[in-house]
Amino acid sequence: MADEIIIKPVGYIRSKYTSRAGTPFQGRESTGSCGTIEILPEFKDGIRDLKAGMKITVIFNFHLSKGYTLITAARKSPEPRGVFSTRSPDRPNSLGITTVEIVRIADGRIEFLGADMLDGTPVIDIKPGFEA
Repeated sequence: MADEIIIKPVGYIRSKYTSRAGTPFQGRESTGSCGTIEILPEFKDGIRDLKAGMKITVIFNFHLSKGYTLITAARKSPEPRGVFSTRSPDRPNSLGITTVEIVRIADGRIEFLGADMLDGTPVIDIKPGFEA
């Protein structure tokens, strides 16, 4: 088994959120919140079949996360929970996922609704949403 996995971003998020405070907890709670994925030039061909109105799942890195604990406070539970049963950004591999709706695609930029990511967040992968 590999001890380390090296992952390189395919793009970066642009959003109005610059700190964890005030950032929506989940994309489904922020359907009116806009964001943009700026795809790196070498990956632009990979978005050619995406269209406005489609839902996509964005896999990203919680790049400002500073470590983790395996037992953490949960937003909807009065009791501490195991980190894998929460959506905490403070996790062993600092990965997040959000399903968003594409509004527009142009020049390697995907504009979307449902932003719950900080500005500058590295995008690891994009997959079609459940409806695709």
